[in-house]
Amino acid sequence: MKYTRYNYKPPKKRNNFIIVITLIIIVAIALGTMLSKLLPNNNANTNVVDKTTKTVVEKDGTANTGSVDASKVTISQTNIKDYVAIQCGVFSTKERALILKNSLTAFGAPFIIVEGKLNKVFLGVYPKEGIATTITQLEKAKITYVKTNLQLSGKDSTSAQINEIISADVKILNRLSEKDAKSYTTVAVKKWMGSLEGADVKSTSYSNLTQIKAYLTALPTDLKKEKTEEGYIYIYNFINKLSKTQI
Repeated sequence: MKYTRYNYKPPKKRNNFIIVITLIIIVAIALGTMLSKLLPNNNANTNVVDKTTKTVVEKDGTANTGSVDASKVTISQTNIKDYVAIQCGVFSTKERALILKNSLTAFGAPFIIVEGKLNKVFLGVYPKEGIATTITQLEKAKITYVKTNLQLSGKDSTSAQINEIISADVKILNRLSEKDAKSYTTVAVKKWMGSLEGADVKSTSYSNLTQIKAYLTALPTDLKKEKTEEGYIYIYNFINKLSKTQI
């Protein structure tokens, strides 16, 4: 008896499991993308309205390194400004004070304030939140310093305007103190200052407002770096006077 031989091979099964998993992953990614667009973005910028706002103005200026970013400034009755004057030494003779002052030029625009028989050497006046870089440089060079804190409180619309004008002037001086700075264009700052409204002529601060406005208005259109020391002396004395008056 003869037998016929067959080579039997079962048909290949499709891998249904892999296909199902792949489809599930694709659907999950699609759903995740849709949900992310529907959910609120916690990192989005929000505009907060200050109910105490009296005046909103813009400040801008130009230095040799480029334009200063224009920023909206809110002037309110709760306007408070904190400054730090960095003092690096105090001497009984002007000659010794000048030696230290000249040695600090690599770090900014140092100046001397004479109080009685004392000659105090300062490196600059800065917003409290903007002194980190300067402090780091001084500590790296092992230069001794003392921080003098000065605070101004805008109790009404007039003193609040003074605070913002001082802030603008300090910003100019800080820019001119930078190593590569050569000059600062004051046109935009003067225009901004002239647009301020709401000052009360009956306020006890009105004479100070008139004084600081006259000072900035008299600045040259192209303020040179060489004028930084003179500017620091003026604004330090002005802030110090107001700070003591408000105590």
